[in-house]
Amino acid sequence: MGGRDAGSEAVFSDLVMQSITRHGVAPSRGYVTLGHYDALISHYPPEPERAFVVHWTRSERDAAELFDELTAYLRESGARSAEWWFRDDSTPDGLEEIVLARGATTIEDQVCVARAVDEGLPEIAPGVRVTVVDDAVGLDAMVDIGVEVFGSPVPADRDELLAEVVEDLARARAAWVVGWLDGQPVGRARVGFESNVAPLVGAAVLPSGRRRGVYAAMLAARLDLAAMAQCHTAVSKARRTQSLPILLREGFVPIGHERAHLLEIPG
Repeated sequence: MGGRDAGSEAVFSDLVMQSITRHGVAPSRGYVTLGHYDALISHYPPEPERAFVVHWTRSERDAAELFDELTAYLRESGARSAEWWFRDDSTPDGLEEIVLARGATTIEDQVCVARAVDEGLPEIAPGVRVTVVDDAVGLDAMVDIGVEVFGSPVPADRDELLAEVVEDLARARAAWVVGWLDGQPVGRARVGFESNVAPLVGAAVLPSGRRRGVYAAMLAARLDLAAMAQCHTAVSKARRTQSLPILLREGFVPIGHERAHLLEIPG
């Protein structure tokens, strides 16, 4: 489990560290994975203009050599741009610097955080409530908020997606929640249950619901669900100017970093 050592720095088990490293590297639903030994790459075929995603690289090869090979591979696969992710354990060393030197723009700069599930829950602000997604109304809110905030692809079959969400909930694998403000759905977020660790992911709040306690309420609901699923630690990844201040205030501590850079792929 987690704790704090004599120097008041966070100490978490290898399982927790592996969870935060692994989380976020799986392609989203509807994305197709490309086959490459040194990298996990995916793309969304229905939208050819959408950037390909390089989820991770693991290699002992020379960084410049790997960069040249991967960009050629992306080009041949039809990529016009690539969203290239780097984490504390990404290899080879120097690859991120090459990506930036070739003109990539940083689009994500996140802090990985963790805390014990049983350290208390955020307070729920007036006018805010949270529901678990288990019907079409909740699913539509979940999808539509993700499309508006993140530009997420619209699922081709919402009934199929709902069936997956309900099955995950029934099997205690994960749960989606929707945050409501004055009777309107304005936020959505997910919590997973993996080997007693709860990744908190996919949180999005519409502009009309920001700074009104919606994110904190969805955080409280997900921590409560994690406790019911007997998870001991919650992990998340936070944008520095958005959810990070709330998470730090609620007892989360930094345990790592990750960045995403958007690189144009010349034809």
